[in-house]
Amino acid sequence: MHMISAGRSENGATGGASAETIESQLIGELLGLLAHDLRNPLSALHSNLGYLDTVLSSHDDEAREAVEDGVVSCDGLSHVIDNVDLLGQVLRGGLRVQRSPSPVAALIAGAVERCQPAARSHGLTLELDAKARQLHAAVDVGRDLATRALTNLIRNSIQHAPPSSTVTVTAALEGKHVFVQVRDSGTPLTDDIREIAFTAEGQVAAKARANSRYSRGMGLYCARLAARLCGAEIVVLEVPAQGGNVFQLSLPRVQAG
Repeated sequence: MHMISAGRSENGATGGASAETIESQLIGELLGLLAHDLRNPLSALHSNLGYLDTVLSSHDDEAREAVEDGVVSCDGLSHVIDNVDLLGQVLRGGLRVQRSPSPVAALIAGAVERCQPAARSHGLTLELDAKARQLHAAVDVGRDLATRALTNLIRNSIQHAPPSSTVTVTAALEGKHVFVQVRDSGTPLTDDIREIAFTAEGQVAAKARANSRYSRGMGLYCARLAARLCGAEIVVLEVPAQGGNVFQLSLPRVQAG
């Protein structure tokens, strides 16, 4: 998908824009409205589930489990809505990315914590390497977008990892970058799939291919989109000896003055 860069005049009209650009901007506006309209009932649903959780008896295990499943489903839907909103902002040219130094250990830990309910729901272990928690470095990115890129990668690994397995997040400093890796033991991406898995066309085609990585809520597509917007990049590394996949998010490191 190309980036929309046409400007608007003071009265809101798009000056000198092609019909294709104007249509893209309108679709972006509609996606923004859709995301807004979906968030309202989702918020009410989440609040009601929270209320039920407070009034349920501690002995009513089945009802409490149902509420917990509902909360996890709300979290998953919120994640999808955020991706829809991101795509809408890009299409309508309304996204302004402000890069600023962010502590990388806190960024990574926050993304992992947000994905823990999804991991528990899938019967997996989501593990953050101890060294990643202790990294004393800052990265020069748009923090919200970097978090969105990483959570999309983690949630995709959770979606495709086998039950009772472990999805591991590691990080290391190397030169001018911090490399964050998400490892899972799901079906390895083949050479012909690795690149197109992050494209819109690849995600549409992935639904019909058992060896691909369809990602709910446009996850892999929005992961790379968010990464590139915030100054980062995503690649899939060669299949490790033990199988599975390694997704790598490279973040530009703040250099000492």
